[in-house]
Amino acid sequence: MADAPHGTVVFDRHGAVLASFGEGAPPAEEWGRWMQLATVAAEDHRLGLHPGVDPVGVARAAVVNLRAGEVKEGGSTLAQQLARRLEPRAPGWLGKLGEARLALRLTAQLGGHGVLDHYLRRTWYGNGATGAGRAARLYFDRPPGALSLAQAATLAAIPRRPASLDPLDNPLLVQRARDRVLERMSRHGLATRDEVEVARAEPLVLTPRREPSAAPHLVRRVLRDAPEIHTTLDATLQAETEAAVAGVLGALSGRNARDAAVIVVHNPTREVRAYVGSADWSGPAGQVDMARSRRSPGSALKPFLYALALSRGHELAETVDDLPAAWRTTHGAWSPLNYGEQSAGPVTLRAALANSLNVPAVRLLEEVGVADLHRALGSLGFSTLVERPDHYGLGLVLGDAEVRLDEMAAAYAALASAGRYRPLRFTGDAPDPAGVPVLDPVASFLVLDALDDPDARALAFGADSVLEAPYPLAAKTGTSTGFRDNWAVGTNPRFTVVAWVGNADGSEMTRVSGITGAGPLMRRVMDAAMGDKTVTGWSPPAALESRQVCSLSGGLATAACPASRPEWARVSSPERACAWHGEGTGLPSTYAAWAGKDAVLAAAGGPRVAYPGEGARFWLDDDRPLNDQAITLRAAGGNPAAGARWLVDGTEIATVPVPWRTRWLPTNGDHDIVVEIDGVRSSPIRVHVGGEAAASPLAAAPLAAASGRE
Repeated sequence: MADAPHGTVVFDRHGAVLASFGEGAPPAEEWGRWMQLATVAAEDHRLGLHPGVDPVGVARAAVVNLRAGEVKEGGSTLAQQLARRLEPRAPGWLGKLGEARLALRLTAQLGGHGVLDHYLRRTWYGNGATGAGRAARLYFDRPPGALSLAQAATLAAIPRRPASLDPLDNPLLVQRARDRVLERMSRHGLATRDEVEVARAEPLVLTPRREPSAAPHLVRRVLRDAPEIHTTLDATLQAETEAAVAGVLGALSGRNARDAAVIVVHNPTREVRAYVGSADWSGPAGQVDMARSRRSPGSALKPFLYALALSRGHELAETVDDLPAAWRTTHGAWSPLNYGEQSAGPVTLRAALANSLNVPAVRLLEEVGVADLHRALGSLGFSTLVERPDHYGLGLVLGDAEVRLDEMAAAYAALASAGRYRPLRFTGDAPDPAGVPVLDPVASFLVLDALDDPDARALAFGADSVLEAPYPLAAKTGTSTGFRDNWAVGTNPRFTVVAWVGNADGSEMTRVSGITGAGPLMRRVMDAAMGDKTVTGWSPPAALESRQVCSLSGGLATAACPASRPEWARVSSPERACAWHGEGTGLPSTYAAWAGKDAVLAAAGGPRVAYPGEGARFWLDDDRPLNDQAITLRAAGGNPAAGARWLVDGTEIATVPVPWRTRWLPTNGDHDIVVEIDGVRSSPIRVHVGGEAAASPLAAAPLAAASGRE
């Protein structure tokens, strides 16, 4: 724990005690005889015989050090050490002279006993204990006046080397230092030989380590020199968040997912309402605050790229290419893959963002510019992107950088607040600035609208995923290469929740993605934060209007378009009709190779089931929700102006427009799958679905591929 005064109490926003660090410092007469005498013996046995600087002590220390050939003793008095605490000295002889001058003045004003009293109040005893009173309660669970001679000598020994003389970590070393203090007490007549022998025989018995009862990482973060600290935390929500962490990690047992971190931010005030820095404070790495550690965000930074692009005239309805592509780098050709290792062909910006497609994001970053995204992320409070933009390159948007969870929370809170950045607030007395506009408000709204669109993200995440909620929830996941980190962020006008699941040592998890690890954690915590509160979504800015666009091309829908949907567009943007459907139009040549390969829009040969293939076998994972294991059905051939009717075992499960994809929640057994387009049915293909098999993972799990990043 950081340095805090004896008697600090940390409260939540409602006045509930989160942590208490002892009682108020006792009056001088209550320090106890042994605590005072042991301190005098250890630090300044001639206290009262000098004016604050002891020439005899300085000469004696010089002789001892010369004989030993090293520094064995110091000649500083208690007054000089107190002066050091009050006014840190400059280096060299000038600093020593200033220290001596202050020590003389302190002794003249306070006297020897006054100097001792202030020393005992202000000295550092390790493990967050400033003052002998707090140290006595920390190590021995009693006030200093009730310490035995052995216990007092133990405390008196610590200040010389508090880092190495830690009773909790090095009890044998501390016991030897205690015995040296006892010997000095006997030598200088501050304790009898019999009293010292009894004390030497007393075992060193310490109070078990006690840490803050709630939110230890947050308490450590805000601890300072004040009797009371009022945090912005909600103790009830904190407990619910800690329970959610335990529950989600329990469900992931066996997948090497041992740790998690969560922050809940109240967006209107930027107050942090819950803060979990690790899953288990007492665990091997439990005191590492993962909320402040640098980790790969996977795709969690993509929304900020899209906000920049949308602020520069791009529209959610416009079509972008999700086709295999390669970029030349200093390490050779780089071909980013989507998380599911499949290309979607022509997609709108809305779908590309909602489904976290990688190639469209890289194409967009190439246009926007890595330097501009890097600059925007810095303005949003990301402090860890310290390298030049070209160090990260186009991979910046796919996780080739490291960020902090608390800074991710602040950035998403800005996105949820019309692009206005304000720092997080951890205590009630923290400044609350008006904020700085970083992102365009219209672009921020469009990004949030896409991230809160269940239909748009169905391709990657399926229907009824954990990202859907009965309240507004713009959600984004992120999974780093090798499943080392996964993230889930959820935000609405009221709260932002950022959850991380992984291992503090950076080891890989076993196929735990943002939608299966951090996603459920974020949702459980957001549910707890929302409770029975109601919240409306974001109101569209006046600069936007709704237009009916073609579902495939994104142009204004015409009578020839097989499907259409509403989409936001800037009032000032030109209206362009769909150029893909109708007489004299067709699929752009850009997609010819893709259409021929996947046969999604190819009309020749009649309809057929393009995926899964005949005889495919799938295994269900009992540890995962069925909704997370949907199988994507894809069709080929047929009339592109018509919709596709999917049947499994003779029962219709969906009718969808081009590109004729839907998701099927499988059940155990053999199944026949047929697609019907424009009244023409395909030949059936048969697949087998069984229980979990050790040798065969679920082949069509929606997020099963490990080589891409979500």
